[in-house]
Amino acid sequence: MPDITMCSGNYCELKQLCYRYKAEPSKFRQSYFNKPPNKDLQCNYFLEIECEYCHQTNGVHKMSCPTQKIEIRL
Repeated sequence: MPDITMCSGNYCELKQLCYRYKAEPSKFRQSYFNKPPNKDLQCNYFLEIECEYCHQTNGVHKMSCPTQKIEIRL
């Protein structure tokens, strides 16, 4: 149960990456924005979902993370 104001994600291009949209709401009561606060690809309330393995954000992973991709150029 998140203790945040959640977002309905209407007309938002960032909703699949945002914790405010993807979190599971409380069964009893949950607050939502009246209108999604985004404008195009900008949102002041965006909360990026962290990696479930290494708990990093912004697409950066620890070297020990199983999602870490290594590219070797020869």
